[in-house]
Amino acid sequence: MVRLDLAGMISTEVNRRLKELIQTEDEIEVVNTHSIHNFATALKGAGRIVLHGSTGFYTGGFLQGPTLVIQGNTGWYTGDNMSAGEIIVEMNTGSNAAPSILGGTVLVRGNSGSRAGFGMKGGNLIVCGNVGRWTGKMTLGGRIVVLGTVGEGIGESMYNGVIHVLDPDVESKLGGNVKVVPIEDGEKKVLESLFSRYGIERGVEDFRSIVPKVYGRHEYKLFTPGHKKGVQAK
Repeated sequence: MVRLDLAGMISTEVNRRLKELIQTEDEIEVVNTHSIHNFATALKGAGRIVLHGSTGFYTGGFLQGPTLVIQGNTGWYTGDNMSAGEIIVEMNTGSNAAPSILGGTVLVRGNSGSRAGFGMKGGNLIVCGNVGRWTGKMTLGGRIVVLGTVGEGIGESMYNGVIHVLDPDVESKLGGNVKVVPIEDGEKKVLESLFSRYGIERGVEDFRSIVPKVYGRHEYKLFTPGHKKGVQAK
């Protein structure tokens, strides 16, 4: 294990050093974090990074493989667009945790702010505490698990994916185009596996699932502008 002291370093220097160390070190211990923004951006590899403290915005953005353990809090956009790896936040996250993620797992031991899992396309977001409003808004895929209470508008405009909840009052907080259904046996097994991996001591029988009422309701067509020589766009 190697120790990286962030005192006096800016984000670009920190990320450059992390990219070097992750190639040779199995575990990196990070100290003097001072709530640094953009920590571990676009980091590739298979190592483990343990950060003693808190981070600011965009922690683990575009992560591709490593495990990040944040022993404090993180700011907005934790795990933005990550495709692989793990981000384990031992305390709380700000708003927009795990936005647009493609794969991997973001685990929040505490609470998360509004719009958690916004636009997710894959992977897992697990929040052991409470979440704010519009959790799971416009998700395209992936799995969100909330052990605490949820805010208003949960699942608003979901296209695909699933949100597993325990909140007994969730029906009064649903967003548009979603419904609550019983959890399936296959989904229970997935949750059991995730809970075992991360040491979450909670049974899965009481969970229910939020899914879209209508799948594929929104259709998208990629706009390709056609440019012709000598024709001026209006």
